[in-house]
Amino acid sequence: MRAKDRFFGMLFVAMAGAGPAAAGDGIASPMGNSEAANCRSVHAVLQKRVIVDCPAGQAFDFCFTREVVDSAGLLTGRMEFFSDPSKEAKIEHAPGQLRFYGTIKVVTASGELRKEENGILDIKSKDWAGLSTITGGTGDFEGATGNLASFGNVNGTGMQIGTICRE
Repeated sequence: MRAKDRFFGMLFVAMAGAGPAAAGDGIASPMGNSEAANCRSVHAVLQKRVIVDCPAGQAFDFCFTREVVDSAGLLTGRMEFFSDPSKEAKIEHAPGQLRFYGTIKVVTASGELRKEENGILDIKSKDWAGLSTITGGTGDFEGATGNLASFGNVNGTGMQIGTICRE
């Protein structure tokens, strides 16, 4: 088995059953099961990232944006990633892999979704995978909860799947 396959396999085994799934949308979610009718599945493409300057006066050490295209339209918008070096320093990592932690906001036409993400970057292949916990939002995302998993390559596109529940 290739190291890349083991890398993604271990991540997705770890996330199995980690949170709610959408009910009534007819799409199976890898994030668990839920009876809540206000949950929706997300199946989004993450476009190639664009590295940007981090906001002045903040502790972020790496920032980028990328466009998100959700097949259902719920999460289509602009994602902004801000790494948090104070939390990264507390996470051990294996040789050849870099663990990351960051805050993310996704700005859509119907509001802003906020989440925190932990992930792993394979330094050689530049493949990455992360798990996000939704921490809230504005507009249609006010009081939102759920979990999202994302994966891809730093030099290309990625995918994001999971569930968003709204009050």
